[in-house]
Amino acid sequence: MGLRFLLLAMLCLAAAGLLSQSAPPRIEVDPTYDAERLVREVFANDRCQTIFNIKQIGSNPDGIGYFSGSEEVVGFERGIILSTGKVKDAAGPNKATNTGSKLSGPTPDPDLDLVASQGIFDRSGLEFDFVPLESEVTFRYVFASEEYCEFVGAAFNDVFGFFISGPGFDGPYFNGAENVALIPGTKRSVSINNVNYRVNKQYYLDNESVETRQQANCGGGTTNGPRFQSIEYDGQTVILTATLKLEPCATYHIRLLVADVNDSDLDSAVFLEAGSFDLGASASLESEEGGNRAPIVALEGCTPATMRVVRGPDSDIERDQNVTYRVARGGTATDSVDFSAGSGSVTIPAGETFAEVAIQAYADSLVEGDEVAWLLLDVPCACYTDSVKLIIREPDSLQLGLGDPFQYCPTVGKRLTADVSGGLPPYSYEWSFGSTEAEPEYSGSLSDTISLRVTDACGLTQYQEVATQASDPPTLTLPEDELIACWGEVEEIPVQLTGSGPFTVTYRLDGRPAQKTVLPDATTAVWPVTEGGTYQVIRVDDQACGTDVNEITEVHLYNPVIDVDYSDPTCFGLANGTVTINHLTTVAPYRYRINDRVVSGPSVTDLTAGTYRLEVTDSAGCQDTLALELVEPDSLQLIDFTCRDLRLPPLRLRADGGQPPYSYSVDGGEFSADLWNSLQGGETYDLTIRDANGCELERPDYFYPQASRQAARLPSFYNQDVGGSVQITPNYLVPAHQIASYRWEPAALFDCPSCPSPTVTTPFTQDIDLTVVDIFGCVDSLGTYVAVDDSSPLYVPNAFTPDGDGNNDYMAVFASADLVTEILSFTIYTRWGELVFSDGNFPPNSARRGWDGQFMNREATSGTYVWTAEYRLYNGEVRSTAGSTILLGR
Repeated sequence: MGLRFLLLAMLCLAAAGLLSQSAPPRIEVDPTYDAERLVREVFANDRCQTIFNIKQIGSNPDGIGYFSGSEEVVGFERGIILSTGKVKDAAGPNKATNTGSKLSGPTPDPDLDLVASQGIFDRSGLEFDFVPLESEVTFRYVFASEEYCEFVGAAFNDVFGFFISGPGFDGPYFNGAENVALIPGTKRSVSINNVNYRVNKQYYLDNESVETRQQANCGGGTTNGPRFQSIEYDGQTVILTATLKLEPCATYHIRLLVADVNDSDLDSAVFLEAGSFDLGASASLESEEGGNRAPIVALEGCTPATMRVVRGPDSDIERDQNVTYRVARGGTATDSVDFSAGSGSVTIPAGETFAEVAIQAYADSLVEGDEVAWLLLDVPCACYTDSVKLIIREPDSLQLGLGDPFQYCPTVGKRLTADVSGGLPPYSYEWSFGSTEAEPEYSGSLSDTISLRVTDACGLTQYQEVATQASDPPTLTLPEDELIACWGEVEEIPVQLTGSGPFTVTYRLDGRPAQKTVLPDATTAVWPVTEGGTYQVIRVDDQACGTDVNEITEVHLYNPVIDVDYSDPTCFGLANGTVTINHLTTVAPYRYRINDRVVSGPSVTDLTAGTYRLEVTDSAGCQDTLALELVEPDSLQLIDFTCRDLRLPPLRLRADGGQPPYSYSVDGGEFSADLWNSLQGGETYDLTIRDANGCELERPDYFYPQASRQAARLPSFYNQDVGGSVQITPNYLVPAHQIASYRWEPAALFDCPSCPSPTVTTPFTQDIDLTVVDIFGCVDSLGTYVAVDDSSPLYVPNAFTPDGDGNNDYMAVFASADLVTEILSFTIYTRWGELVFSDGNFPPNSARRGWDGQFMNREATSGTYVWTAEYRLYNGEVRSTAGSTILLGR
């Protein structure tokens, strides 16, 4: 059972694989792209923005669009489609052989009218102006049509063309344009009748079904066309290339269009490859060495130098790139006189990253020194530029040295060496004994004379003939004693030599690979060395020959490198720091210095903080120094508390500096990390602070302040009678000697605005403020108000008996003379408003300025009378009041 399910699953997977493999490639078409976007974003490679005046040909936007998909369908993966019908109909499969749609009907065209034998319908395309940066511009395209293959050979077919006008063109079309949609290698235009299954069939691709081919007698195979399921058009061309021969930086106009002929039936289309319309890529000019803008150096009369013309990063390596260049004006070297730099144009072949141009410098008899020219890219309309410097240089003269006489050792065979310099390598050699090697070998005796001719790459020649002289092999002796010097110095090894110098000495240091040094021609030479170790000389060569030796000597380079142990002072200002100078062992005895002071040994104590220069010198005079800084702790101190600290009782003092943690003692008592709860605020103590190193700080007579959330409190208000005073008595929460100043405001109301409890006199209810500053600069601001009883300060008797007994005979106005300065008016009325008395402008308490009970020279009737008074206060304020009084019977 399980096996059956396994086989079924495998068959399903295989079927799914076959279905996925058989899915035909397709293209997708987007008709929403406008002409500007199609040209700039899809078709053209226009890095310098030299395309302009882009327009659509035809009034229906459905005839142009963007396509993408498998390259198996059209031949390239993306690009522009121009169609005589709706571009969205281009996608496969090939459902019908007569697909067509009407775009705009009859549409005459100045170019296609000359190509077609009937009227133009549904033309569709693009046109624009452009300025090329290169002399050749190409683009790739495919033509496809529903008229394949039934209408091959018909009297009229759909047409298309690429019509370009501008400098260099003089064709039969509008404005002298020429059609560049040509069959490769011919002057014939691409059309249905010129490219099909019978004519130029190597450029034709069949997309039709077997039935269609049989009905139309179009030939072909027995299977559907390979793109039958992928594209609607019945046939198409292979990828073709349109080539434009242009003048760089000139302005051209191109029209790319396709159209139906005679009717709107059976669509045709042109596919343009994305990015293939390339107006020119950037390039650079470089020397053969490349990089770092190295100049080109051409030697007069020698092998040509090379200029490399290199593709820019935006260049398509799959196509040729034409680059023009020129010689800049103003150089000291003249083109065609001092040098030749090619034709001014070069092509970088497809697949290559650069091309080379030979630069030939001409020989002359003048000694001019370096002459300079500049080679420039010659594309004046480009948005890029580049240059390379060319130096014309006379080659150095060829020098040859054999030594005269030429010394050699007949007992020891060796290679002959000639000293050749100057000229231009490589060199060729002609020895008198027939050898052409640079260093020929010899053995035995040489002839009495030998000669050598050397020729360099520029053809310069030098010849020398010298006598020969036989010599004995050289000898070398090193000293037996060890050599001692200081590290960093140059030690000189004395060497005893015989032979014909200078001498080449081959040696090993401490058994390492062999090295060489050259010693001068002297009986006793000095060999300078900067590295200690065992020197073993294994060979010595002079100007004639060489011999193996085995000479050994020891060189010691000493350095008493210092490594110090030290301890910093434990307390600020205390001299208990220590230093011990440790160093590498060299040659004893040693001398020690600290700050240029000689000390008896490597250890020194009782040092204060500071910078010290340590020095040790051995008996060989080798010395090392080291700068050392001893750092003391910060001075122990009591941190000043802040006003915030004073507002958060209980106050806890803190120390700083020295080495934490800290402990505290007062009045000689025990030390404790926290004793503040035992102290009384506002009292004075002898305070001692101690850190972890035992360092102490004494603060005698230290005032320990009272901490409180505020320095004082005021009641919510004070009562004061009009014209009266009141003493202000705040509740002070800190000792008086902890307060530095008081300030009461408004100051004019207080008898002592800087006293702790002043008296205030205010004529009306108002706010008062107190500012307290303590001895530490902390400020408290408090406020309250004084409530003043503002009832009338006047008194008028509520009854009187004008009977002449001298007691209460008048109805008068009484008041405090300190508060009321003047009675401005005093009037009395009956209950019915009849005026019975009036007076004014008199001081208060003037009894006889009151009413005596008479009205119109007779006694007034007993009863209730109403009065009004207007008065002025001591501060100038005017007020009024009213009341009633009873006149009693007599």
